Amino acid sequence: MPSHFTFGVKRIDAALRGNAAEQGLPRAALHELHAADKGDKASTAAMALLLAQRCRALGSDNKPILWISESGEARRQGRLYPPGLAEMGLDPSHIIHVDAPDSIAVLRAAADGVRCAAMGAVIAELSGKKPKGLDLTATRRLSLSAQQSGVVTWLLRNGSDKEDPLPTSAFSRWEICAAPSIPLEANAPGQSAFDITLLRHRSGLYGLNARLEWNCDHHEFREQDIAKTPPNFGAVSPLPAVRTNHQGARAA
Repeated sequence: MPSHFTFGVKRIDAALRGNAAEQGLPRAALHELHAADKGDKASTAAMALLLAQRCRALGSDNKPILWISESGEARRQGRLYPPGLAEMGLDPSHIIHVDAPDSIAVLRAAADGVRCAAMGAVIAELSGKKPKGLDLTATRRLSLSAQQSGVVTWLLRNGSDKEDPLPTSAFSRWEICAAPSIPLEANAPGQSAFDITLLRHRSGLYGLNARLEWNCDHHEFREQDIAKTPPNFGAVSPLPAVRTNHQGARAA
């Protein structure tokens, strides 16, 4: 199985190569995704799942994605919404959702999950500026486990402090926000779009940014032609991967 996974966008993947022999990001590593604002939680969740899907698609055994979130925060902000996931080309049956009582339990569950090579990816969702238990030691533990098991691990952050981010051992750190989509023919809703910015990379690379669209049929990103974006067309979240009033969600 390849050691790296890509966005599928040549400019981005080539830049991420750094000193590595492969383009893209390493699978056996911890990566961070930060929501640019409170309203970008859904977009950041969607990006985490789409990148996890691209990574797990490199194999042929359909390993599941493990998603872990705090139960209280999920009640307030929303849980994964199966119909929305399906609209984005993701199979909800391939996602194991765990409700943990607090941030420490999230990190413990993530540590257990990433050590299991049967997982296709692990996503740990934490909210707030300084979640309890999230420190350099905890992230080093996740990074080392990811290196040993080969399971890509995503730390999904909502409400983090942009001016004073917590130090972690993540290989890369990204900021995600919703972007305007380009309408399809007959003014039909366009593809989900994201603005992504690289904040940190182990090789020292930073400041890389792009506007990406997700093709749910081919499971790949493409760089959006910003010149085609209609004037005064406001940014909206992607298709609802997260829904606050969904009553059917339950803990794994």
